Amino acid sequence: MHRLPAIAALGLAAALAGFARADGPKPAVSDYFPPPESKGGWRSLLPDKADPSADQKAEIAKTGGVDWDKLKEAWEFNAQADGATGLLVIRHGYVVGEWYRDGDKERTFNIYSSSKSYTSLAYGLILSDWEGSQSTALVGGKKLTLDTKVCNAEWLPESLPLPDPRKADITVRNLLNMASGLGEDGVPEGPTAFAWVLGHDEKSPFAKLKADPGKEFHYSNAGVAHLVLLFHHATGQDVYPFLKDRIFDPIGMNNVTWKLIGGGPIGPFAQGFSGLMTTPREHARFLWLALHKGEWAGKRLAPAAYYDFAWKGQDIKPEYGGQWWVYPRHKDAPKDLVQTAGAFNNHGYVVPSLDLVFVRLGNGRKFPKGDFEDQLVMKVLAAVNKE
Repeated sequence: MHRLPAIAALGLAAALAGFARADGPKPAVSDYFPPPESKGGWRSLLPDKADPSADQKAEIAKTGGVDWDKLKEAWEFNAQADGATGLLVIRHGYVVGEWYRDGDKERTFNIYSSSKSYTSLAYGLILSDWEGSQSTALVGGKKLTLDTKVCNAEWLPESLPLPDPRKADITVRNLLNMASGLGEDGVPEGPTAFAWVLGHDEKSPFAKLKADPGKEFHYSNAGVAHLVLLFHHATGQDVYPFLKDRIFDPIGMNNVTWKLIGGGPIGPFAQGFSGLMTTPREHARFLWLALHKGEWAGKRLAPAAYYDFAWKGQDIKPEYGGQWWVYPRHKDAPKDLVQTAGAFNNHGYVVPSLDLVFVRLGNGRKFPKGDFEDQLVMKVLAAVNKE
């Protein structure tokens, strides 16, 4: 990972001192939950227009625990990228920073691979691995676990005949952890998408695995496409309407759609690996649910144990869990920072120890030199009072 120039890095390192090693009492996670945007949305410490006054900045510092002027520096850095963009920071349940260019709080963006964390959560609701989980009834009364092998007639009949016999050993865990052996090549959006990812197209790069299942990390959209098809067989539903009923509607996440892949013999279904269209404020709801380990306003919507799995790195890839990125993706950040990560810096961050979530979305593709994401994360954290 690229680092900041030495002088800038020293200044930020001083501002961030103690983040990754904080061993004192951690602030309690806020018990606030926002109503839907149509009913007022997130509570905010910001004025409706213009920058906050000196008194308002003092209130942001006192109640939100954030230096607004430093936070604005993060926005100004983000604004060096091209295209429409939004940056949203929420601390203790209050909006303490919110900026948009070429849009407003209603503009949606493709969050690209941040979509994968949503697909992962759908599996958190149907797997029977979690103690105390309220398992979703699966088709035929069957049970699906992390260690269920899925490339077979019972779960993925379309995968047969297997173009590589090693595929018979791919489990749900392997697919969620990007350890299935499937490679990193792209997935077409047309009607033949599933034939392509299953390795049945004569030109498909997915006919042969790059490694035995469970042995190597290979970031793979094709693996998530397997999860999308498996989800349909397991539940009789597509991922999107399932999540709308179980998660989006209960948390007031109303401004969201999902692009489709497939058609013809298989599909169409939600992309799963990409294509979820939403706003920074709505993605922040998904992150706020994660901050509370699946609880929303006193109701358990997802098993807490799912997040323990999804936020645990692997021996073969310490910074990757179950479709979530974890420490040490950002080595200078708190060790409990977890994130959704999408192409072109469409990201969302959760820091439980700081009672903090923040979102950066945009449609631009040109960014300042160096590691843009790492620098932006550090600038946001530098504005946050860690106590």
